[in-house]
Amino acid sequence: MTTDLADAIGYLPFPVGITATADHVVVALNTAGRTLLGDVVGRPVCATLPHPDLLAALDAAFHEARPGSVPLPAPPVTVGCAPIRDGVLLHMTVADASGAERARTTALQHLTSALSGAPTPSAIARLVVTSAGELLGADRAGVYSRTGATLTALHRTGWGTEVAPPFDRIPVQRGRPLSDAVLTGVPVWLENAEQWRLRYPEMALAGTASGFQATACLPMRVEDRDLGALVFSFLVPRAFSADEREYLTAVAALCAQALDRARLLVAEQDARAGAERQLDRTMFLAQAGRLLQAPMSVEHRLRRLADLAVPGVADWCAVHLVRNDRVDQVAVAHSDPEKVAFVARLQERYPPEPDADGGAIQVSRTGRPVLFPEIPDELLVAGAVDEEHLALIRSIGLHSAVVVPLLVRGRSLGALTLAHAESGQRFDEGDVAFAEQLAANAAIALDNARLWEEQVAIADTLQAALLPAALPDVPGLRLAARYRPQSVENPGIQVGGDLYDVVAGDAPGRWSAVVADVCGKGPHAAALTALIRHTMRAEIDHGLGPVEALRRLNRAMLHGAGEAPCRFATVVHAEVTVDAEGASVRLASAGHPPPLLRRGDRVEAVTAPGTVVGVYADVELAEATFRLDRGDMMVLYTDGVTEARSVDGFYGTERLIRLLRTSTARQADEIAAALLDDVVGFQQGRLRDDVAILVVEATP
Repeated sequence: MTTDLADAIGYLPFPVGITATADHVVVALNTAGRTLLGDVVGRPVCATLPHPDLLAALDAAFHEARPGSVPLPAPPVTVGCAPIRDGVLLHMTVADASGAERARTTALQHLTSALSGAPTPSAIARLVVTSAGELLGADRAGVYSRTGATLTALHRTGWGTEVAPPFDRIPVQRGRPLSDAVLTGVPVWLENAEQWRLRYPEMALAGTASGFQATACLPMRVEDRDLGALVFSFLVPRAFSADEREYLTAVAALCAQALDRARLLVAEQDARAGAERQLDRTMFLAQAGRLLQAPMSVEHRLRRLADLAVPGVADWCAVHLVRNDRVDQVAVAHSDPEKVAFVARLQERYPPEPDADGGAIQVSRTGRPVLFPEIPDELLVAGAVDEEHLALIRSIGLHSAVVVPLLVRGRSLGALTLAHAESGQRFDEGDVAFAEQLAANAAIALDNARLWEEQVAIADTLQAALLPAALPDVPGLRLAARYRPQSVENPGIQVGGDLYDVVAGDAPGRWSAVVADVCGKGPHAAALTALIRHTMRAEIDHGLGPVEALRRLNRAMLHGAGEAPCRFATVVHAEVTVDAEGASVRLASAGHPPPLLRRGDRVEAVTAPGTVVGVYADVELAEATFRLDRGDMMVLYTDGVTEARSVDGFYGTERLIRLLRTSTARQADEIAAALLDDVVGFQQGRLRDDVAILVVEATP
């Protein structure tokens, strides 16, 4: 044996093997024994080391129970022979004892340096087992970390595959050497099978199984914290010297300190990762909030939300909505469109079971979240209709899922499903909390969107009730109208106060056109608009002319105001009488923008000054009369046209006149459409006021 090998062995004295029978057949060897004699288990010592003095010492120990020792020059060791039951224990002493001490010191220095760079607990454990285990010649070694009442193996060697699994996790309980070392903080030294039987009679059989004799269990502690323990076992009895015990204690201390540093590093990394994850989720929630507030339909919002969640939050995302007594899937997303199409075909062929446990349908109805950290195959089997269905479900590869309800004001609107598949990730309770927060934000936004849509529908219905469903078919005239409400960006939709109407007069060929603009928005404005429409219809039916009809309207508005806030309106009333050459017009205006007449390429305004109605008891009104020859047009409009605003200022009357004069449109409907398009385009599609247009054309 060379000096290097002596350094590797490193202690005094050193058990190396056991022989049996008079021929001294080797029945057990540790690592050092195999280095000394070779792999000679089952063979006599003399086959490898035929030293006559050694054979004599073996005979004396076996036959006479007399111990002895023999110095061997090469390698420079002294081999001892100690009698034991039915055999002889071989041990050796290194000739250079100071070399063994240097070897332990060097090993500790190397281990200290290596541990400083070990990044993980398992790497630390591997270094300790490799360094100390080889230096000691241990046949089995392991490092265990403690978590609560359990010791978990970080790294082990020497356990066969058939016996290893039970030793991966060991409960901490008194009366077991490894647990006692942890609980007391004192190493446990068992030098032979007899000590096992004396100190741990219930554990002796397991502790000495597979021929193991000696075991050292050393606790790992940093300050008052129990971090776990180290264990080293040997196939031959072993007397642990004071130097050896000191060395192992130092190894345990180094390992404990390294594990504590690693624990702090892992905790710091986990905290940083958690903070980054929380930041990512906060940013995601903010982005989702902006998306959910976008001006689009409820289902469109949900589809956009599902697309946003993939793949950053989950591999799959689906959203269900409660609709009366049904629960419908309205969105499903995956990064691969082909997989989405596959699921759609699968659900069409096998419709989801309405009462399936834990599914989106049940969560939508119960309002209780469900977490599947692991999706067991039994769950897929229970949900499958037949073997083919089961195979198709399995092919999706779902591993984990969380389903949370869309709750708002104690009411479930549906469910949000997040699932992991090909990424292999798993959801936990923290993910449930995040999903619930996302679902809560979505539910509030969706409920607001539903209220918005309901309000839009109500406003549209009310607005439609204030306007004629269709303009009448008037012989000798072409009629065209356009109406566009104000573009609303704030929550809530107010019914506008713009009105147009065409009604038959009290004589054949006589018709009245009315355009009005009520001050304000909302219910009061809508009520006043209805009052104007029905009052004007009644007065026209009574045969009153434009001026008198507006006076009657003024009185009706003042009478109907009551306690309501002050409301007024501008109104233009044109009485059109059709004849063979065109039409005669009588017109009165109560503060309304002046109508425009288009005669070929000429455009002129109709002057009929008057006071707004609904404010004063007496109103000043003037009547204008003019002709509409065949092809002439009268354009009535509200101030939503001329007072339209953009970055270029007001639309104005001049632009309106220029449009009418230069437009290539030749009929009433074309003029109405061209004018509305120009006003909308001037404001980049965002109208600041309602727009009403009525065009009366004398038929060519």
